[in-house]
Amino acid sequence: MWWETRVSPPPTLRLLPQRTMERSHGGIDSSVAPCIITDSKPKKTATKPRWWCSWKKRCKVAPSPEEQSREEESDGTPHQAQVVDLQGQAEEEEQQTNDCSKTLKTLRHQQFCCLGLPNPVQICYMNSCLQSLLTLEDFIRDLDQQEQVWSLDPDSTIIKALMDISRSHFSVDRHHKLCLLAAFKKAVSLWNPEFKDLHQKDAHEFLTSVLDQMRCLGQQLQVLASSIGSTYSCPVEGHLVFKMQNTRTCKSCGAESTREEEFTHLSLDLVPAHGTVQQMLEHYLIETELDFTCECGATTSGQRSSFINLPRVLVLHLKRFRFSPTLELTKDNDPVVLSRDLVVPSSQGGGCYSLVSTINHIGGTVTSGHYISDGVDPDVGQEDPTDRWFTYNDAVVTETSGASVCERRERFSYILFYTRRVREQNCHM
Repeated sequence: MWWETRVSPPPTLRLLPQRTMERSHGGIDSSVAPCIITDSKPKKTATKPRWWCSWKKRCKVAPSPEEQSREEESDGTPHQAQVVDLQGQAEEEEQQTNDCSKTLKTLRHQQFCCLGLPNPVQICYMNSCLQSLLTLEDFIRDLDQQEQVWSLDPDSTIIKALMDISRSHFSVDRHHKLCLLAAFKKAVSLWNPEFKDLHQKDAHEFLTSVLDQMRCLGQQLQVLASSIGSTYSCPVEGHLVFKMQNTRTCKSCGAESTREEEFTHLSLDLVPAHGTVQQMLEHYLIETELDFTCECGATTSGQRSSFINLPRVLVLHLKRFRFSPTLELTKDNDPVVLSRDLVVPSSQGGGCYSLVSTINHIGGTVTSGHYISDGVDPDVGQEDPTDRWFTYNDAVVTETSGASVCERRERFSYILFYTRRVREQNCHM
């Protein structure tokens, strides 16, 4: 453990004037009734590790506003006999659910500063990936709804760690968030030791590792779910995985061979002269020449790729890091026009996508830089006129707009997240 805690002596009981606590939505209300409370000595707080203290002195983060809570008066009389109306109770529960949803939206708008993640030791690559994943509400909801399955599997620590971070997203307790981030990083490192140290890493490699690990758990979780009379559907498979068909055609005899592959993202080459993401995708799908010896003796073939099906979330990786002719890794800072809408063809029909999040590498070289993330406010629709987005710079969160993101991230965008539109007829390039 990073620190040691001491056990406090058992508390003593003290009888106070009659008081009862009755829980209500949004807070706790007090009314007079008998109650016994405990007096206990203040617990000693956990001793922070040395690296935490030194980091806190070096990095001053803008304070986040305290979480707000609402108190509502309860009209019910304690211990009064009541006849339960099942239909009325169902309506009341539905209303409470709607109230909770409205409260969450209000919190997100008023307390977005609390959504940040601390960065004590070069984990901006991880924070950015997490913020973009948390922007995908349907993906996170699918994980949450299947907790009864993955919570029983000791190997699913990466899913548990991700959901712990999601549920503490609005917390103002930086120390608690730091513990959750450490647990998530440890879970990823168990599968991929490359991320065990405290050095800066590539966000694309980290995101790919996280998705692959969660996807690998799918089969054993399906078996586990079957054993308890339930089902499990891997959210990575259901939201991000898609199939591509690669077709090779001989330029001489016309012989074709096809091969299918599954992907969780596409890596796109940059198009010079201020190319758009749409152009980069089209360039990926056009036919290219390939050196291949056919049975007819010809050595030149054409190869093209096409979508067999389309995912709910399309992740695009822009190839900004590449090797020079001298095998030196360099960064390409050419501007890319970020398309808000993306039209993607497939053999099962085309689809229209909207940009919802970006991961950006701020810096001119490979050896120096910083990762930040931008994401749409999940509480506004894709066509909402407010166009409200958030920029996640580790612990600092600021409000922005999608238009501003597309303008400011042309030279820094690295990973793009697009979600498929429901109303595709309104999509335009």
